Amino acid sequence: MSKKLLFIIGTRPELIKVFPIINHLKTIGNTSYKVVSTGQHKDLLESYWRVFNINPDYQLDIIKEGQNLTQLTSRAIIAIDELIGEIKNEFIPEIILAQGDTTTVMAASMVAFYNNIEFAHIEAGLRSFNMHHPFPEEFNRKIAGITAKYHFAPTITSKDNLLRENTSKENIFVVGNTVIDTLNYFIDSKLLEQHKFLNQKLDNINGPTVLITCHRRENHSQINNLIEAVELLSSEYKALNFIWPVHPNPNVKNKVENSILTSKPNVFITAPLEYLDLIKIISISTKIISDSGGIQEEAPTFGVPVLILRETTERPEAVNLGLSKLVGMNKDEIITNFKNFNPKIKVGSSNPYGDGKTSKRIIDILLSSSKNDN
Repeated sequence: MSKKLLFIIGTRPELIKVFPIINHLKTIGNTSYKVVSTGQHKDLLESYWRVFNINPDYQLDIIKEGQNLTQLTSRAIIAIDELIGEIKNEFIPEIILAQGDTTTVMAASMVAFYNNIEFAHIEAGLRSFNMHHPFPEEFNRKIAGITAKYHFAPTITSKDNLLRENTSKENIFVVGNTVIDTLNYFIDSKLLEQHKFLNQKLDNINGPTVLITCHRRENHSQINNLIEAVELLSSEYKALNFIWPVHPNPNVKNKVENSILTSKPNVFITAPLEYLDLIKIISISTKIISDSGGIQEEAPTFGVPVLILRETTERPEAVNLGLSKLVGMNKDEIITNFKNFNPKIKVGSSNPYGDGKTSKRIIDILLSSSKNDN
């Protein structure tokens, strides 16, 4: 009999990367699982639940206007813990699963530990080796790693990071990254090919495209550097379309939407994009400027180079292969590398982050563990 699994999801990237695992469970007819939404990205996730055909079994509400990280963390821990207590008569989870490095993930790992429930960390072992880049994600994933029984590492590099932290080798499984499973699902099913932009502003864009995203907390204070870089580049490269889906955090949103970029004819400022809109833009981009971890992983599939708005990256594989480059939030670095970093990436070449079979590996490992325990 399968172990009962409880997926705890808080943000949009988490849902994107947990989707293929849940989808695989559906495919094999396994119903021994429940899904929790903590509400960390409540508004951003609303349409994504529909896209991925997942209905959370339990909805939490951990976001309160004006709260700081300490308050968010405490609300997340209390809400998840109270839920475990409330559902114990109908569903006692034997394994709690969470993906990545958000406050939701750290809180889930701690609650699992305090309740003596096994914790499975999806995308384990990523390290930048700098507690403030990214902040607070580096801290969150290290805490999650302390409590995990199952470390699902995406790459050998991630596994090596865990081994250096004295994680038991028997608990580390190199499985790839589930984001490639999700990507392949929409490519192979032709859903991406058939997709028409839901954001009507994108329908009117013709010609080569550059995607820009920026959301990490450590970059908020330097967002003006990026705005100035995009202003200069859009003036010099008038044939390029610069598309910037702006993160709703007011530290980003207010500065971008009140900047000179709004008057540039080839700069398109949009609200956050639906998943398929975003992937379609990635697939047709000539270059990407971003601090997103997911985009670093997705871009190689489409042969698109990424200028990473970070000082360090916990996803060094693409950088080491010359597919991406770290530029930080330095205006001159962004401009210089936009002009000079032009690697030739073969579309269809293998993606260093996964082969699309990660979800099956994860479930096979958990089911095998379940059999061994009986």
